[in-house]
This record gives sequence, structure tokens and C-alpha cells, in this order.
Amino acid sequence: MRIFCLSFLFLFVNNNLLSQDNCEKVISGKVLDIEKNEPLSGVLIRIFDSENFTISDDKGNFFLEDLCSDQIKVNVSRYGYYDTIFDINNENSIIYLTQETFELRSVLIQDKKEKNSGTQTISQQSLNLDQKQIDPTMTLASIVSEIDGVTFTSAGSNVELPVIHGLYGNRVLILNNYLKHGFQNWGNQHAPEINTSSISNISVIKGASGVRFGPEALGGVIIVEPDPMKLNNPYYINISSGYQTNGKGKNFNFKAGNGYKNWGYFLGFDYIKIGDRHTPSYSLTNSGKNEKSINFGLHYHLKNFDIKLYYNYVDLNLALLRSSVFHSGNALSQALNSDTPLFIRPFSYSINEPNQLAKHHFAKANINWWYNENEKISLTVGSQINKRKEFDVRRNSFKPIINLDLFTYDYLLEWDHSFYENINGLIGLHYFNQDNDNNPGTGTTPFIPNYNTNRFSFYLIEAIKINNSLFEFGVRFDTENYNVRGRETNQNIFRDENSFTNVTFSLGYEREVSENISIRSNLGSAWRTPNMAELYSFGSHGFKTTFGLLRYYNDDNDKIKTDKVLGMDDGSSPEKSLKFINEVDFSRDKNDLKITLFSNYILNYVFERPIGLYGTVRGPMPYFVFDQSDIVLVGSDLYFQRKFSTKFKSSLRLNYLWSQNLIKNGKMINQPPIRIANNLMWNTKDFWKINHSEISISPSYTFRQFQSPMIISPDELISGLIDVNLQSDIFDFKDAPDGYFLIDFAWKFKIADFSASVEVKNLLNKKYRNYLNEMRYFADEMGRNFLFNISYRINKK
Repeated sequence: MRIFCLSFLFLFVNNNLLSQDNCEKVISGKVLDIEKNEPLSGVLIRIFDSENFTISDDKGNFFLEDLCSDQIKVNVSRYGYYDTIFDINNENSIIYLTQETFELRSVLIQDKKEKNSGTQTISQQSLNLDQKQIDPTMTLASIVSEIDGVTFTSAGSNVELPVIHGLYGNRVLILNNYLKHGFQNWGNQHAPEINTSSISNISVIKGASGVRFGPEALGGVIIVEPDPMKLNNPYYINISSGYQTNGKGKNFNFKAGNGYKNWGYFLGFDYIKIGDRHTPSYSLTNSGKNEKSINFGLHYHLKNFDIKLYYNYVDLNLALLRSSVFHSGNALSQALNSDTPLFIRPFSYSINEPNQLAKHHFAKANINWWYNENEKISLTVGSQINKRKEFDVRRNSFKPIINLDLFTYDYLLEWDHSFYENINGLIGLHYFNQDNDNNPGTGTTPFIPNYNTNRFSFYLIEAIKINNSLFEFGVRFDTENYNVRGRETNQNIFRDENSFTNVTFSLGYEREVSENISIRSNLGSAWRTPNMAELYSFGSHGFKTTFGLLRYYNDDNDKIKTDKVLGMDDGSSPEKSLKFINEVDFSRDKNDLKITLFSNYILNYVFERPIGLYGTVRGPMPYFVFDQSDIVLVGSDLYFQRKFSTKFKSSLRLNYLWSQNLIKNGKMINQPPIRIANNLMWNTKDFWKINHSEISISPSYTFRQFQSPMIISPDELISGLIDVNLQSDIFDFKDAPDGYFLIDFAWKFKIADFSASVEVKNLLNKKYRNYLNEMRYFADEMGRNFLFNISYRINKK
């Protein structure tokens, strides 16, 4: 804790030593049009992360003074041209800009970022991965956790799900290239099959966004976008590779792309192999992963039409911790009481049971008709195939215990319009279809049934700009139909069909109070029907046995029975959310401050709770059921950044969440604890052949979750000392772990066209357990990890 306090003290101390640089160097250069090779005047050249800038003259010449280095990174911008980040020096000072081409009335070539109409008044942040040296082995959830208010829940090192303001799973909508990512999104042990190396930009919307993007956006939306395939863009080739010590992981990545006058493309390939990870004191047996992916896209422009085609394929083999599987209640009790896992073997790259095999195909076609400069009609068609097999430790371990094929289809028609100069909006029609099928040969009753989902949606969003204020209103109408086919305990077939209709709305306000202060406020509703696992789950999955809302009932003696299947009308109701989020942005001189306050009231909230031990052929197993209640979530996010000098800056993040169960007794399970994180970043002087160098130190402290429920041990349940039913207080099998302090270190540098990074995660090799990791019952988190990555990029000037 002393180190943590010193780190934050260092954030605010006098910075005279850091700012006293001998900065008297001058660099000159010229800016040219890449096609015409003609000089460009009026170009803004600003030193990256600095207030120092200049403007090119009539001959395209520019001069930058008071520099501390012969080689610097600049941001170059001019109206009608694409913004460019460029490294310049005395030997290479010619900058080429690519034109944004517009032919009004009949022809429009545009590559600007998609507008998120309907979310302009909601708190949102973006990460441009093309400008950040991200470790390619990181999951989507771990990357977006860099944003305040976002963290992740996990089931070991390989399966991580993003959490926004305490909500995850089906309550956080993940859009892959603006289409809902169609995967087995239920439970804590299924993460989206998205390869992070294929991502160019990630946007996180932290408000209820059901109007714009549809059901399931109760907590927020995460949008991942591939290479934008800009036209008139020079070709590039990027080759990278890396190694990490924890798990002896290896990765390789290849990217290439080019943009011509009327068409562009990109192509990517990625491979990752990681073996057993280790904690500070022992190996995490069966915790490796293998990942392969390929992705490509094509952009073609014809008069006032833009056509884009995308394809992505991901192949995963993910190991789950071997020590999370037991064959008796006594073994479970021993594991929960032990400081080390019961099953530890030497390091291996082998992936054995329990493990998951997942293959995901994603294809999308998008056509934009620009009938006016700021107005378009878009047609999007998407298709996804998700194949998943899960293997467990059992006698016939070569047979998957779960074998599912999920087919997803999207058809979306949107009109992005502007009725008047200050009024614009979006009108959309959306048809969504999913077909999920169990494949035979598992030798078990399917954990979830076969089902079909059909949803028809209409939405209208309008935004009015009045002086410095923006008013936003949206409404959406959804009608959804389920058709379910499954088997009862006696293997008789059951069928069920139901329809839901819902209306959601959004009201938003944004205002620029002054040059330095802006505020935004949004009141939005969202809804979702419980997923198939929450309704129909039946049997063993991971280390526990689970029963869905429609697979159990209370008899006359208040005992839970599982011998029949209830109808949809008898045992569940859709979740409905009302989220109010407010945000203040303050930016002045060298300080940036953002404060977010939110509350979220959810009716019929579905949650998984322990209910005892259940007898199986393997012995007593942890027994969970899904339940429903009304809840409220209230919290805040704080982000503060200070630039002490052109070389040194620091940022601070603080996240707080309070939750209350309004009907059931007991605290909610698996809510994010309070976390405070600091990042100190120093752009060092250039030396030797290094023309860009950045060092960062990131201390953080995660508090113990003081809102965790009461504890009932397996021993107390086995002995019969405590009798538990649905009216009992919510409990957990193990106490929330203690708070912990971590430090991460990173050095990223560049030599000509080579970029490299050296990172150390958990620098102090801290022994700890994460409350949001399902494996916290059985093992510690990963220990110290050194990561080395290098990349070579070829750019046509």
C-alpha cells in the first residue's frame, strides 16, 4: 500500500526536473498532395500530445521550433484531406496527404467514421488500436477494461467477458462491425470469438442503447470495427511477432491493405499459442490456448454508391482449469479450503479436458447510397456461423458434452437523413434471425434446447441542434418470437413457443457550456428476454450443476423439483431497464477531467445463485438455479489526466458501484469492487537510433468487495446443518478475496520502420485472487509476465 500511495503522490508533485529540457532544435519540411505531387498550404502540423504547432506556407513549407529531438511524431490535418500521424526528421521531412474526394449531387466517396445516431448524448469512448501497440494476445474484454467504468468477468485466463457498470453477458451488446456478434452468449464461460488483431477501432457506449442497437443493450454497447479500407490510401504491410514468459506464449500477425481511386482492400492473418500459465507459486494446469484467424475486406465505389464486403474466421481451442472439476462433495470442500489447487502438473502446451473448441464465421455486405452530401440509405446483410464443442472430464471424454451450431442472419435497412440544417436523424428496419441446434452424440441431455428466434424491429431517432445544445429523441418497436424444442428428464420431447412485444425510448441532452466544459445527460430504456441457458439450462456445466427458470419448481413442501418443464408464461418475464446517465467533461490547459454518474433500475433481473449441493453420478456437485428479482445499480466513474510537460503526463481512474436487490434477501453476487488505477507516461528523449520512446508505469488497487453475500460452506450443506431454499438469503460458497495492489510496466519504442515493446504484467509477482474470476474458488491469478513484441511496417509514401 505504501508503494501505491507514493505512486499517486508522484502524480501531483512538482515537475520542474521533467520540464527543464534543452529544447532548441528546429525541423523544416514540406507537405505535398500524394497524387498531384503539388505543395499544400494551410496545413496544420501539430506535435503529437503537445501544444506546439505550425502551418505550412504557400509553397507547402513549414518550420517547427523549440524542439527537444531531431525526430518527432506529428498530427497533420487539412480540410479536404485525411488526418495523418507522421514521424518526421531532418532526413525525411516530406509529408504526403491523401485527398478526401467528394463529387456532389451524383457522386460521393466518403470514408468518415460511422455516426452513432441515437447515442450522441450517451457517455462513450473509443480506442484506436492502429495507433496503440496492443499486445495481440489480449482479449477484447481486457482491452476495453482500460476505459473507466469498464472491467471484465472471467472463467480463467482464456474466457473473459466485458462488464459495463456491473452488467455483462447478454446485457452488454457486442457489435462486430455493427452487427450483433452471434455466439453462445450465456453463462460466465463463453467469451466472444473476436480476434483483437483484426480490430482497428473499439467504441464503448456506457448507457442503455436499446433504441439504436436493439435488445440486450441494458448496460451498454461495445462496437468493434476492422480496417476502414479508405480510398486513395497508400498500401501498407505490417508483420509482427511476440513472446510472453508466463505460459511461454508465441504469436504471429500479418496485415496488408491498400486504397485506390475507386476501391480498396485489407487482409489479415493471426496465430497465437500459449501453454499452461502459472501463479507466483504453482502452475495452472490446463490453462493454455490455441487461436487462429483470418480476415479480409473489399471496398468498391461506383458513382454515388459505396459497397463493402467483410469476412472473418476465428478458430479457438481454449483450456479450462483442470482443478475446477471434482468427483465428490468432499473434494469440492477440500478445494475451497485449500490455498493451492488439488491438481497440479508440470508445464505443458497440451490442451486436455475440460476445454472448448469454437469456430466462428462472420460475413457482411454493406451498400450505401449517398443521394446527398449528408444523407444516405444503407442496406446491410450479415451471416454468421458459430460451431462450439465443449469437453468435460468423464469416462467418454472424447465425446463433447455440449455440441452446438448457431446460425445468425441480419437484414438491416437504414435511412440517415437531414430534414433541415439543424435536424438530422435515422430511421431503420431490422430483421434478426437465429437458429441453434444441438448435434447428436454427446450421450447427455442437451444443456440448452434447440431454438429459433425471429425479431422484427423499427426505430426512429431524431437530433435537433439549437445553438450550443443538442436534443435527442428516439423510439424503437420490437416484436420477438421464440420456438423451442428440447427433452425432459425422461427424454420425452417438449415444445414451447412464445412472442414478446416491447417499446423502448431514449431522451438525451448535450450542451457545450463553455469552451472548456460540456455536459451530457441521457435517460434510456432497454429490454431483453432471458437467454436459453437462463430459461432451460439443465445439468452439469463447468464445476457446477445448473437449472434454468423453466427447469425447476417448488412442490407443496417448498422443495425444489426438476422433473418437468414449465411453460414460458409460467416461469419468466422479460428484463426491462431504465438507465439515467450524466457526464461532465472539463478540459483546460493541461488538465482533463471527466465525471460520470449513473443509476440503472432493472425489473425482472435474472441472476444465478447457489442453492445447495446436488447428487450426480460423480457425487455431490455445487447446485445453482436461475432466479429473478428487481434491482437497482448506482455508481460513478472518474477520469483525470494532467500533462505536466510535453514529455510527461499522468492519468487517474476511479470506479465505484453500489447495488441493491429490492426483493430477494441478501447481497448480489459477482458485482465489480471499487478500483483505482493510475498511469504515469513519459516520452523519453530520442537516443541511439530510437526515434520514439515511451515508458509507462501503471499502479492500481482493487478493493475487497464489501457487498458480497453471506457464506455457507459445502461442509455445512453436506452435514445438513443448514437447509436452503428459494426463500433463504442469497449466499456464496467462499468469501470475497482480499484487496490487492498491482503494478504494470511498459516500454514502447520505434526504430525507423520497426516498432517494439517490452511489458511486465504484475511486476511485483503479487499473489491474489480476482473476485470476478470464477476460478477464484480454486486458484490464484497469474503471476509476473514478461511480454516482448516487435513489428515491421512498410508504408508507401
